[in-house]
Amino acid sequence: MQNQSEPTVVQNMVITAETGKLITASVRSEYGTAKSRKKAYDAAYAEGVRSEMIVKDDPVRDKIKALMLAGMPAAERNLLASKKEDYTAKEWDVQKLLKTAAAKDLGSLVSKFKLAIERREALEPEAIAKAAAAAKAKAEAEAEAAAEVEPEVNLTPYQAMAAAVGKFVENIKEAENSPNVIEICSAGAAFVEALTEVEPEAS
Repeated sequence: MQNQSEPTVVQNMVITAETGKLITASVRSEYGTAKSRKKAYDAAYAEGVRSEMIVKDDPVRDKIKALMLAGMPAAERNLLASKKEDYTAKEWDVQKLLKTAAAKDLGSLVSKFKLAIERREALEPEAIAKAAAAAKAKAEAEAEAAAEVEPEVNLTPYQAMAAAVGKFVENIKEAENSPNVIEICSAGAAFVEALTEVEPEAS
């Protein structure tokens, strides 16, 4: 492991120990921020905050936004509180751009908060069960539509033979250049009729 108190030489370029410590600290800060953010989001969710509340003009959203504003650096808060009448026209042109950028940053924080709440809602057991049931129903409907099978019917041997001969006769009628079509169709029809006549009655 690299000793952070020593400089690093990479392709004749020196990264000083001070710069190395700053890079390492920035990564630690990222992990610390993520942990802190998760803790805050979990707490808000546990207290009943839900994504449908994070919408324009909802008091809950206004409160969340105000709390986030309080956590922004003083310079950002001052930008958002700035007013046109406090500046010359030329100064306001610059200030307005900076204020817009700060407002976008705050809006992004609120959007990320709402997304985090939505993710927690999706992990609720009830929501998972509903999603699973919906997926199962969809899969069953798709399978049924794809199968397109006629309802199963239990045929007697006589009925099965009559159906098979009847289908054969229909195919012969539609076939081109099939020899002895008239004779085959006549014989087939007679056979089907004979099978029907000798069909035993159900006991």
